[in-house]
Amino acid sequence: MNEILNDGEEENDIEISNSIALDDIKPDNTLSRIDTRTDEWFGALLTKDLDRSSLSSSQAEVLSFLTSTPSLPFSEVSYHSSPKLAKGCENYNIPIMRKRAEAWRHFDVDGIVAHDFLSPPPTSIPASLSFPDIKASLEASNLFLPESDVEARLVYVDDIFVPSLSITSSSSVSVQNSSPSSLPASLSSYFATLPDGATDDLPYKSTTTRNIIPISKLSGTDHMVGPYNSQSCVNNQQGTACFAALNTVRCSNIALVEIPADAKVDKPIQVVRASSSPSLDTALHPRTMVLAGDGSESSLIQTNIDLSSTVPPAVSGATLFNSYTQVMVGENATVTHSYVDESGGVFEGDVENDDEAMERESQRPELQNTLLETICVHLNGQFASYNNAMIASGGSGRSKVAFSAHLMEENTHVSVKGLCMSGGAQKMDMRTNIHHIASGCTSEQAQRNVVGGRSGTSFKGRIRVEQSAQQTNSNQLVRSLLLNERSRVWCMPSLEIIADDVSCMHGATVSDLSEEELFYLRARGLDRETSRNLQLYAFLDDVSRDVHPDYLGDDKRGLKARLGEKLQNIIPRGDRAVKGDFSSV
Repeated sequence: MNEILNDGEEENDIEISNSIALDDIKPDNTLSRIDTRTDEWFGALLTKDLDRSSLSSSQAEVLSFLTSTPSLPFSEVSYHSSPKLAKGCENYNIPIMRKRAEAWRHFDVDGIVAHDFLSPPPTSIPASLSFPDIKASLEASNLFLPESDVEARLVYVDDIFVPSLSITSSSSVSVQNSSPSSLPASLSSYFATLPDGATDDLPYKSTTTRNIIPISKLSGTDHMVGPYNSQSCVNNQQGTACFAALNTVRCSNIALVEIPADAKVDKPIQVVRASSSPSLDTALHPRTMVLAGDGSESSLIQTNIDLSSTVPPAVSGATLFNSYTQVMVGENATVTHSYVDESGGVFEGDVENDDEAMERESQRPELQNTLLETICVHLNGQFASYNNAMIASGGSGRSKVAFSAHLMEENTHVSVKGLCMSGGAQKMDMRTNIHHIASGCTSEQAQRNVVGGRSGTSFKGRIRVEQSAQQTNSNQLVRSLLLNERSRVWCMPSLEIIADDVSCMHGATVSDLSEEELFYLRARGLDRETSRNLQLYAFLDDVSRDVHPDYLGDDKRGLKARLGEKLQNIIPRGDRAVKGDFSSV
C-alpha cells in the first residue's frame, strides 16, 4: 500500500511475513526527502567542528553509543513475532526526529530543519550589555529574586556563566558552575543517563534492596514494550533521547546543585538562562543537574528569559535552545521545582482576525527559534517527594517540553502541574511520562492549556504502572481552553497499567470560555473584556499558584503580572459569531 507524503514522494510500506529472518531486524532504509534532510541536519549539529579529544569519558561514551551501528538484542526475536528497528534508526542507534513519528506528529519538523544552527556559539557576553543595569532591571520585574531571598543563584547569558550576576557561595548547599570533564566519578554515570529508555538501567543506589531489572524487562515478556530502539517501543516515547544525547556531547558547562543529606534549605535556589538577542543563529546546549541528598528539603526555580526585547539581533538567524535537566531525589528528601519559560519575546495579538497583525507575527525574529527542554527525574530513595510546576509561556516559534519521572522506590510521590499558553503562530508541545516502578507510590498531574491566535498546542501524558507497582494511586486531568476557531489543540492522556491493585484515573476536556459564566459576570456590571480576563485568570490560577510564591509575585509585579499581560494577546476581541459551541456548560 502506497501513501503520498507531503513533499510529493511515495513511501512503500513493507509487509512482514510471519517467519523471522535477520533481515527483518533491519529498518526500512527507504527514506523520504524530509527524513534524509533530518539525518543530515542532526549529523551536522552533532559532529561539525567537534573536538573529540576534549570530550570527557561520559561524553565520549554517549557519542559512541549514539553513532554506533543500530542493532536490536537478539533476544527481541523470542517475544516479538516481527522484530524491527524503529524509524529514525536508519543511521543512528537512538531514534532520530521523524516527521511522521508519533512523538513529532504535531511538531513543526520542516520549520526546525530549515535552519542549520551551525554558527559557533558565543564565547563572550556582548559588550553593549551593562550588568549593573541588567541586574536592576531584572530585580525590578522580579525575574531576579533579591539576594537576601535566595540561597544561591547561577546566571547564564547565551549559555555563558556570568559570575558577577551569580551567587555561588553558601554554607548549606553546593551550587556551582561545572564542566563535564570536572565532574566527580560519582556523577559521571548519571551525566551519561539518557531518557526514553535509551539508558536501560535506572540509577538505583548501591544500598537498594530491590531486585534491579532493566526498563525494557520490567513487567515481563507479556507486557514489556521492547528495547528503546524497536518499532514496538517508539510510539510510547517522547522523542527527546537523541537531543539529550546531543546535549551531553555538546554541552560545555553544567549548573550543578548538590543538597547535602539532612540539609533544610529554606530559601530557593535560582538557575537563570538568559538570551541577549532574539536570533543568535546557533545551537545552545544548557545542562542542569540537581542532586538532593537523603532527608534534605530544597526548592529550585529554573527560568528561561530574555534580557531585553529592545536589543537588536546581533546576527540574522535563529536559535536552537536544547536543554537537559536531571533531578535525583534521595530517601525522605523533598524537592520543589518551578520551571518557567518566558523566553522568545511576546507573540502578536488578534492574529486570527487581523491580517496585518499576522504579517507582523510572521516577521517576528523569535518565531524562527526552537526550544527543546528535557526534564528527567529519578526518585531513588524511599519516601522521596518531588513537586513540579511547569509554565511554558514563551514566544519561541516552536517549543517542546518533555518531562519524565521514575518512582523507583516504595512510598514515593510526584506532583506535576503544567501550563501551556500559546498564541500568534506558535507551535507548542508538552509531553509527560510518570513511571511507577515500586509499590505504594502516588502521583497527581493537572495540565492546563490556553490556546489562541493561530497557534497549535499538543499534550500527551503517559502514566505507566508496572507489575511491581501494586497499591499505586495516580490521577491525571487535562483541561484546555480553545479560544477561537483558528487555533488547534490535541490532548492525549493515557494509562498503561500492568498491576491489578491500583487506583488510577485520567481525563481530558476541551472547551471555549463558558457563555453562561460570561453572561453571569456581565449581568453584574462587568464589560466583556474584564469578564473574559477573570475567567482566564481563574483557569490559570490552579496551576500557576504552585510556582514558588516569591517568583510568582502579585498582579502588579512578578510572573503573575507577566502572564496577565500575555493573556491580553490571546483573549478574543469582540463577540463570538456562534455561541454555545465547546462551552464548558
